[in-house]
Amino acid sequence: MRSHTGGQRKLSQDLESSTQPDSMRSQTGGQRKLSQDLESSKQPDSMRSHTGKKGFSCTECGKVFNLKGDLNRHTMIHTGKKPFSCTECGKMFNLKGNLNKHMRIHTGKKRFSCTECGKMFNHKRDLNRHTMIHTGKKPFSCTECGKMFNHKGNLNTHMRIHTGEKPFSCTVCGTGCVTTGDLKVHMRTHTGEKPFLCTVCGKGFTATGSLKTHMRTHTGKKPFSCTVCGKGFTRTGDLKRHMITHTGEKPFLCTVCSKGCISTSDLKKHMMTHTGEKPFTCTVCGKGFTETGSLKTHMRTHTGEKPFSCTVCGKGCISTSDLKRHMRTHTGEKPFLCTVCGTGFTVTGSLKTHMRTHTGEKPFSCTVCGKGCISTSELKRHMRTHTGEKPFSCTVCCTGFSHMNSLKRHMRTHTGEKPFSCTVCCTGFSHMNSLKRHMRTHTGEKPFSCTPPIKGAVDSVVTLF
Repeated sequence: MRSHTGGQRKLSQDLESSTQPDSMRSQTGGQRKLSQDLESSKQPDSMRSHTGKKGFSCTECGKVFNLKGDLNRHTMIHTGKKPFSCTECGKMFNLKGNLNKHMRIHTGKKRFSCTECGKMFNHKRDLNRHTMIHTGKKPFSCTECGKMFNHKGNLNTHMRIHTGEKPFSCTVCGTGCVTTGDLKVHMRTHTGEKPFLCTVCGKGFTATGSLKTHMRTHTGKKPFSCTVCGKGFTRTGDLKRHMITHTGEKPFLCTVCSKGCISTSDLKKHMMTHTGEKPFTCTVCGKGFTETGSLKTHMRTHTGEKPFSCTVCGKGCISTSDLKRHMRTHTGEKPFLCTVCGTGFTVTGSLKTHMRTHTGEKPFSCTVCGKGCISTSELKRHMRTHTGEKPFSCTVCCTGFSHMNSLKRHMRTHTGEKPFSCTVCCTGFSHMNSLKRHMRTHTGEKPFSCTPPIKGAVDSVVTLF
């Protein structure tokens, strides 16, 4: 009976509802919705994490949060409010958790330890990133070149290489930098600060990477090896440039003369040969240079510093390249060969000058008599015939000479040295030319012939007399 009565009551309610005006039904629905919202607002925060419902919205940007506390913390981004202050350095934070993490910098406390190498970290996220060094995991890939990274931040920074974006600018010269770290290092070029010192020679550097590379000059360590010839290098950049010597690739072309260069830095230096730009000037003599390294080496000619010593004779050199060339005087190595006559030379410059003896090229002309010379040093020596300058003096008799070689030959008249010996009779000579003349007494060679006069020319001469 109750079931039957209940059914009649339900039917009665449905009929009553159907006879109500639409406005009444809408009002009733609105009240029901309000009741549901009130009930929802009373729902515990923990339940929203299961239902997925987010009830707290930011009035500034519209972002929605599950918890009122999350919303309150978020609004500090808009207000700039940072209520938590470090008692050591005064730095402000909007979250107490961030302050607690920051305090570890002052206390030295590092809670998170790597199970592989034992290295300690302030933050769990730093430990997680560090462990990828051991696992080799690199989950972030560049869509342009495919290079892999273990940090999303490193990938974002790398992408600026492809986009050309340099969001951090120097306030002094306007140079753009890819990262704040790069900007910080760049600023030291203006301030002169070099906080990273070599423990061996005391040389200062603007970045730790530069110091690390420099240390290899003391240890001799060359961790980057060529896969073709096995040659070792202290820097990856040097290895990359070296590899091009095998491939012959020169991808960077000069827009003026189309010369190919193996790197952008080499191209930049080459362009200065067209523009004549020499931005690095010696403060002593005013001589200009295209590179800071060249200027630094040149300055040693004024200071007398020769930091690179020969292990055989102890001679000091102003650069490693000078030392390398000097060592060939001991080893006898002459790696640069003339393709015409096969003569060997210790440096490319000497070979280049020598080739002009075959081509007849004399690019350096005397401003007095117009005589052409194959090198600047030859021109300099020639100019002394006009000026009368004799800068090389004998220490015994004070006779002056315009050339160093002339002085050396003269000194043998005092010392009695005869370094050139005949291979037939062992007679010694102080000059090579004297030996050559002597050798003809053995060979019978007579290279100079008397040319008989023309008959008509003799008759005319007789008639005159």
